[in-house]
Parts: sequence; C-alpha cells; structure tokens
Amino acid sequence: MQKTIRALGYAGSGLRAAFTTERNFKIEIACACIAIATSIFLKIEATHWVVIVLNICMVLTAELFNTAIEKLADITCTDINPAIKIVKDVAAAAVLITVLSAFVCALIIFIPYFLKM
Repeated sequence: MQKTIRALGYAGSGLRAAFTTERNFKIEIACACIAIATSIFLKIEATHWVVIVLNICMVLTAELFNTAIEKLADITCTDINPAIKIVKDVAAAAVLITVLSAFVCALIIFIPYFLKM
C-alpha cells in the first residue's frame, strides 16, 4: 500500500511539474475546462461525455509524453542534433494530431446541440 501511495505522489509531482512549467499543458487544461463546462451547459448524453472525457485524457497524456520526451532529449544531448530534432518534432506532431482529433470530435458532438437551441 505504501508503494502505491508513493507512486501516486510521484504522478502528482509530474502533473504539478507539467502544469507549472509547460505553457501548452495549461492551455490544454483550460480547453478541457471549457469542454466540460460546455458539456454541462448543453446537458450532453452519457455516450458523448465518454467521448469528451477520453479526448481530454488523450490530449493531456500526449502532452505529458511529449514533455517527457523533450526533457529527456534535452538532458541526453546538449548540442544541436538533427536526430534529436526529429524526435522532438515527431512527439510534438503526436500532440497536434491528438488535439485536432479532439477538436473534430467536439465539433461533431457540440454543433447539433447548439443547432437545437
């Protein structure tokens, strides 16, 4: 049990570090709050909630992986390295694809609710 509590503490430290040091993570948290508030306002169906929550989690997870990859790459190689640039760019592209997918899902879910108003 103590190992589990310690592991949760490490995870909490990671979230705190991402939130305090990464501008994009803060922006994504703000967008998540907007999506949640919009979902509450529109009283969306349970299945739509699942899609919204999963997309929020995927975006935040992608950003956390991207941050971890970038920090590790910066520690591993302090000089300019074309291979490290590709690694960082690919990790950033993964976040971009995840964000675009979440945005499209949000549009597909929210637009019909707004049209009913």
